[in-house]
Formats: sequence, structure tokens, C-alpha cells
Amino acid sequence: MGVRIVAAISLALAVLVGVSACASPAPAAPTTTVRRGSVTVTVSAVGALSGVVNGPGSVAVVPFEEAAAANIMANQPARVSFDAVPDLVLDATVIAVAPTAVSISGVTNYYVTLVLTSGDPRLRAGQTATASVITGSVDNALVVPNSAVSRSGGNSYVNVPGPDGAPVPTRFEPGLVGDENTQVLSGLTEGQQILLPPPRSP
Repeated sequence: MGVRIVAAISLALAVLVGVSACASPAPAAPTTTVRRGSVTVTVSAVGALSGVVNGPGSVAVVPFEEAAAANIMANQPARVSFDAVPDLVLDATVIAVAPTAVSISGVTNYYVTLVLTSGDPRLRAGQTATASVITGSVDNALVVPNSAVSRSGGNSYVNVPGPDGAPVPTRFEPGLVGDENTQVLSGLTEGQQILLPPPRSP
């Protein structure tokens, strides 16, 4: 009887060992590197075309909330898209920011006037226009993706793999924080490996 029990236990252990050996290892955390790239900051809002001409010179007037409007100034570049012409995106330039605020649904806004640098025969006065104004940009900078950056106590961190692959929070000094990337001023080096957050489950 005892021999049978010992044999059963041995068989169970062998099965467990076999299952462990066949189990797939945990997937490695996704990584990227600190690299050279660009950082672009944009603010967007929806307004309307108020004047349309053949060729360059059409005007869009768009209300921006006060926090965004504070970063907008004349001569900044922009891009404008149109609900009525979804395949059309045109370059534009800010020509003025209204000095006086207006309240829209209880929110303080400032009207921004943009002039389009090219035209299209499908444009009509009054059409809905979405303007994205570039309020800041830098090229050939050290950058990390925004998804890799965490912030705590006013400081910025990324996780770098330690000797055992475990994440090690590493502080760095950020510069311009853009729509997709964050500029690195110090604390990280070009080519340094950093960990990305795991992909979300579907």
C-alpha cells in the first residue's frame, strides 16, 4: 500500500514538473530607447470660416479656451480641417488673438483669427473649421515617449531595466512636453534603454 502511495506522489510530481517545463515564460516588457526626435505642442479648437476667397487668404475665426489662448500668438503656424470637406487639411497662420474674452457655455474663450495659406473651391463661408495651432516645437532633441513618463512630486521619471530586468525608476529633467514625446534635458543618455508600460488587454 505504501509503495503505491509513493508511486502516485512521484507520478504527480513528474506531471507538475512537466507542466512547468512546458509553460510559456512571461512576455518581456516592451522597451524603447532614448533617441533623437522632435517635440511638437499643439492646441486645437473648433470655429468657422468667416471669409472665403479664391486661393490664399480665406479666414477662420476660432474660439480657444483661456488656458490654450494664453499660449497662442501672431505668426504661429497652424493646420485647419473642415467637417464639410473631410479629406482637406490646409496650412494656416495666426494673425490675431482677440484682446477681450467672451463667455461660451460659461467658459472663458478668446477668438483667434487665422489666415489660410491656400484655398479650395469646396470651401464656403460658415463651414465648421477645426484649427490646430502649433504653440511650441523643438527638433533634433533627446526625447522619450510620453507613455513612458510618470510624474510624482513635481519630478519626472522613466523606468529603466535593472540587472535582473526589473524596472528601476530613473529621474530626468524634462524640457518641452509635446503631444507624443517629452524632451530630455538631462538625466538620460542617447540610446539608453527604457521600459514602456505593458499593452492593455483587449
